[in-house]
Amino acid sequence: MKYKNIIISFLILFTLTISSKNTFAQFFEDSQAPLSQKWFKIETPNFKLIFPEEMKDKAPTLANLVHNSLRTTSRNYKITPRKIPFIIHNTNLQANGFVQLSPRKSELYSTAGAEPDNQTWLPNLILHESRHVSQFDKLTGKLGAPFFEQLALAYYGLTVPSWFFEGDATLTETIYSRGGRGRLPSFEMPIKANFQSKQNYSFDKYLLGSFKDIVPSYYTIGYLMTSTLKSELSPNYEADLFSELNKRPLYPYNINRVLKKKTGGNSRHLFNKTITKLDSIWEQKTAYYHSQKYTEINGQNNRYYNSNLLPKSNGNLIYFIKQNPEKTNAIYTYDNDKKSESQLVKTGIQLTPHFDINKEYIVWDELRKDPRYNKRTYSVINLMNRKTGKIKTLTKQSRYYSPIFSPVDESIACIEVDLSNTSYLTLISLKNGSVIKRIKTADSEQLQHPAFNPTGDKVIAIRLSEIGTALCEIDLKSDKITNITSWGDQQYERPQYLTGMDILVKANFNGIDNIYKIDRRSEAKHLLTKAPFGAFNPFYNKETKQLLFNNYQYNGYKISEASIDTAFTIKPETDYFSHYYADAVKKDSMFNIAATAPDSNQHYTITPYKGLGRTFNFHSLSLSSSNFESFDNFKPGIFWLSNNILNTTQIALGYEYDTDIRKGIYSAELTYNKYFPKFSLRYENRGQIAAANIPNKPDSSVRFDWREHYVSSQISIPLSFYRLDYTYSMGFNFATAYLKRYNLSRNDLKNFNYETAFPLTYQLYFNRNARMATMDQYPRWGQNFSITYRHTPFENKAKGEILSARTVFYLPGFMNNHGFQIRLSAQAGTGIYEYINDIPLVSGFSYYKYEKVKNTLLINYRFPIAYPDFGVGSLAYIKRIKGGVFADYQNIHKHKEAAPKSFGAYLSFDFNAFRYPLPDFEFVVKGTYINDNTATQRIVPTVSLNYTY
Repeated sequence: MKYKNIIISFLILFTLTISSKNTFAQFFEDSQAPLSQKWFKIETPNFKLIFPEEMKDKAPTLANLVHNSLRTTSRNYKITPRKIPFIIHNTNLQANGFVQLSPRKSELYSTAGAEPDNQTWLPNLILHESRHVSQFDKLTGKLGAPFFEQLALAYYGLTVPSWFFEGDATLTETIYSRGGRGRLPSFEMPIKANFQSKQNYSFDKYLLGSFKDIVPSYYTIGYLMTSTLKSELSPNYEADLFSELNKRPLYPYNINRVLKKKTGGNSRHLFNKTITKLDSIWEQKTAYYHSQKYTEINGQNNRYYNSNLLPKSNGNLIYFIKQNPEKTNAIYTYDNDKKSESQLVKTGIQLTPHFDINKEYIVWDELRKDPRYNKRTYSVINLMNRKTGKIKTLTKQSRYYSPIFSPVDESIACIEVDLSNTSYLTLISLKNGSVIKRIKTADSEQLQHPAFNPTGDKVIAIRLSEIGTALCEIDLKSDKITNITSWGDQQYERPQYLTGMDILVKANFNGIDNIYKIDRRSEAKHLLTKAPFGAFNPFYNKETKQLLFNNYQYNGYKISEASIDTAFTIKPETDYFSHYYADAVKKDSMFNIAATAPDSNQHYTITPYKGLGRTFNFHSLSLSSSNFESFDNFKPGIFWLSNNILNTTQIALGYEYDTDIRKGIYSAELTYNKYFPKFSLRYENRGQIAAANIPNKPDSSVRFDWREHYVSSQISIPLSFYRLDYTYSMGFNFATAYLKRYNLSRNDLKNFNYETAFPLTYQLYFNRNARMATMDQYPRWGQNFSITYRHTPFENKAKGEILSARTVFYLPGFMNNHGFQIRLSAQAGTGIYEYINDIPLVSGFSYYKYEKVKNTLLINYRFPIAYPDFGVGSLAYIKRIKGGVFADYQNIHKHKEAAPKSFGAYLSFDFNAFRYPLPDFEFVVKGTYINDNTATQRIVPTVSLNYTY
């Protein structure tokens, strides 16, 4: 049974990747760092630190962080973690990190980026990922390389729910550091706003997400729930909980069994219990703020959540970045007189929303990626002329964030982070992007969110270091950096100069993010907004003397206005923050032991990381050689897998059994991805069957079988990159093979071909597609072209060639998130390729009389129907229902009438299974009508199950 195999395979080999800040790394992350990267290592009994040349000076400090973090985070689990590689990547600007099994390693992206925080990035990241190492080893420590890492990964993914493994790590990063997300009011803000706004979403919705509503991820609910567990259960309960899980490893929803034993209820019960406790705390914390009401500027009735970020006024217009699930991000203007908004320019992918304006231009930063090496990304500066609309990329292959215009000359200030993780305030020319000046910070310090003073000779910015955060002033004449507030644990955002000695900034002194005015001489704080959930992104309009800011609501960030002259009393409290971990740490004897404390007795030796030893890394026996990327044509088998930890070499040795023809296949495959082209080589020894007609007996045939050696190789150059709101991919593939048949079961066959020598295949493709919004069915616009040519130049008998072309175009539909797909394909073949189909065929092709196919045309229309966010018990959680209609045409050059060969409709459901956030499944029910007089069946119903992760 087809779907039984799919379900069993999913249950056995459900996999996961632990992500620190953002979940965008794939389960089997296989991208490479640039070829030019030179790697070094520090080897210790507990871990191996692998890092690029630019990080050599900081490597001993990083090794010390890893050493102490592993020691600290493993004590609750009462284990000593097995040795594991930690890989530092300095070329990817997307702040992220993860621990994975199969192969077992941790990858850390060292660059902090522009997102505000309350401490420096890498120490917190190492602390978080070290906790995951302890989690893995406590549950699966006996299942390791060279055979059982994939089995360990599957067991872990099925046993430990996402809310626990990320919540426990987030709680750990909060307890054992001066920062951590658990100390940030913005971390709890979305769930607090939901419940206090009577949006009482279910546990499943918080766990599995939503297309239409804002729900924080399982990181947030997991942090809150594990805080409850840690405060109520015995000290070091984590070790006992995992030991209980291991007692009955195959028990369905094992975590609920253990939780019921320890707390009297399952995961949902723990969630409800936690929210009930927090709801009263939230009510007390926000009572002071609910009395103040703010009118929403540009208050439109949006069907789904909508955020208008970073409001800036210029004349009669308010500029802002719009975020919502129906459209991709863009800069808009709102006309106060006409009460209408209009789109100005789409921003492309940004690491964090940002833009600035002056009288002539709009400037913003944008993420770009290396076309070949996905672990190298850039942050460039785009400039748009407000009068002409012309856009140019001011910098190339740069690492710049948060550009701002100088008020006095044609220059821009921005934050720069180099490959050694050193931060700079950099001034660049507005004319050509050249560097005017770079002001360096001290080692391990970071700068964020710069802003000029009115005279353009000083810049205020956020300063982060190992001892906390502060606001600082940078003198552009002397290059001196001076703190203007004391070091603390604040999460400052968007500081700017006001009149006199006052500065304007978002801070959380009162336990809720709001806008403050701070006197630079006395550090006296004046509360300017009383937003109950959070106020952000302040902008002072000097002409109107009014303060624009973002007022967070359950359905997004709204633009509001307040007087700069009205200040509120800061509510006196002994503890300004909702420290949910406060009760938890009383049970933890490890609290206040700094995981990042230096160990002066530790000495590390740095050596090059190279040699044959880094090539081979056999780690798992698997039922699939493709990491279960697809269940199509799945054949039972066993494979021994090797993936080196830099993702440059993959090896798979295996055997599988083809149940359709009852023949075995032995295989060996090597993929080498270090260089600009990717290389692959595969050998198969496989059985085959066929049938032949008996001479003079046209209605009879005989079956025969044989075995064959098959060797194939491929060279590919895949390139992809971003430009504004479009993604591009292009590339070239070249492949060849050698086939040798033997052990033919009959000796009376004529014209049997025993050998096929090196047929050649060439493919060239180019794709350009608009970025898709969350709710889009297709890209709004897209052009995709692919040409393939196959021939047999080294054959004497089996001659032939085929040229095929495919094009796919995407067009907007009649309503938001609807879309058209038009796919036109053509082929022409001779010799052995004359009856080969190298293009997509029409639906129901096998249900009517065969016709040689020259071309096909598909017109497809897709649209969303509903977003139910509905759970079917614990089996499935349905997030979206979609519909579609299609028409398929064949050999349109021969048929002048407009009637399609087949047409139909389909209904699909996007869902998650068994409360696992990933994979995302799609169940499709399709009905096809065959519009051909020779059809053996007019109406063909089909169902399919697809998945992505």
